Amino acid sequence: MAVLASWVWVLAGCFSAAVARISNISVLYPPFWEESPEQLSDYRLEDGKHIINPWIFTDRMGMYRILLTETATYFARYGPENEQNLLWGLPLQFGWQYQTGRLADPTGMRDCGNELEESLCISVDSWWADVNYYLSVLPFLAAVDSGIAGLSPEQITILPPPKDQMRFCYNVSGCQSAFPETMNRWRDFFQYMQLPSSDFDGLLKKLWDAHTLSLEYPTRAFVDRYNFYSDQEASFEKNWAITVYYLGEARLPTTLIRAHSFQRGLPPRVLDDIDIAPFIPDFTPLQNKVLVTLNLLGDIDRYSGSLSLTIWESLMSTKFARKLFLNAFEEFLGTSP
Repeated sequence: MAVLASWVWVLAGCFSAAVARISNISVLYPPFWEESPEQLSDYRLEDGKHIINPWIFTDRMGMYRILLTETATYFARYGPENEQNLLWGLPLQFGWQYQTGRLADPTGMRDCGNELEESLCISVDSWWADVNYYLSVLPFLAAVDSGIAGLSPEQITILPPPKDQMRFCYNVSGCQSAFPETMNRWRDFFQYMQLPSSDFDGLLKKLWDAHTLSLEYPTRAFVDRYNFYSDQEASFEKNWAITVYYLGEARLPTTLIRAHSFQRGLPPRVLDDIDIAPFIPDFTPLQNKVLVTLNLLGDIDRYSGSLSLTIWESLMSTKFARKLFLNAFEEFLGTSP
C-alpha cells in the first residue's frame, strides 16, 4: 500500500506541474463546453421529465459535462482541476468530430450541420454521430443507473432521431435489454470508481473495456453510412475503429491534457477522394503520418484476421510494456514531456 500511495502522489505531482504550465486549462475544453448543460436541470423540463435531444450538439455534449462534473471527486486524488478524469477523451473526441464537420449531413441533401442556423444539428446519416451515440448515451444512462449523478432514470427522456429510430435505444431498460454486456461494462466502471480501493490503472482498464465493447454494435450496424463518404473517408472510419481496439489494449490514458494533445494528429476535415496520405498538402506532416500509420494498421489487422490484435493484447499485458508504448506513442506524436 505504501508503494501504491507513493506512486499516486508522484503521478499527481507530475500532472500538477503539467497543469501549472497551462495558465488556463479551460482552453483545452471541447467546443461549446461552457454553453452545454452542466446539470440535469439545465435541460428543458416537460411533464416532469428532463428532455435530452442527443441530435443537438450541446445536448449531447451536456451529457459528457454532467459525467465529468459528477465524477470529479473520484479523480481529485490524481491531480487538480479534474484534469486526470479519464472521461475527458469522450467529449474531446466528440468535439473534434464537430470541428472537422464529421457530425454534419454527409449526403448533401439536408442543412443539418452544414448551415449556420443548423450548425449544432447532428445528422443521423453521419457514421461518426451514430457510433458516438453509443459512447455518449449508453455511458450516461449507465452512470445514472449506477447512482453516480444522484438521478433517477425516470427523470430523463432521450429523444429519437428523425429516422432509423429502431437502431438506437433511449432509456436504461431499453439499452440494458438491447446491449446488456455494454451497459454492464459501463456500470462496472462507474461502480469501481466509487470503491476506496480503486486505482488509476484499474480505472483505465475498465474504461477501455467499456469503450471498445461500445463499438461492436454500431460499427456493424452502420456500414451503410460508408456510402455517403469518399473512399478515403470511409477507409479512415474503418481504420479508426480498428485503431481504437489497439489503443484500448495499451490502456492509453485519456486525461484532458493527453487526450487533447493526442488529437493533434487527426485529420482536420472530412477526407476527399483526392486525399492520398502522405501527400495531402493542407494537412500537417504529423496528420499525414498518422493517416499512413492508420492505413497500415488497418491493413495488417484485416489481412491477419485480427491475429495482430491478439498478439498486441499479449504484448500489452504488463504495465511496463504499456508504459513503453505510451512513451513511444508520445514521441511519435511529438507530445512527450
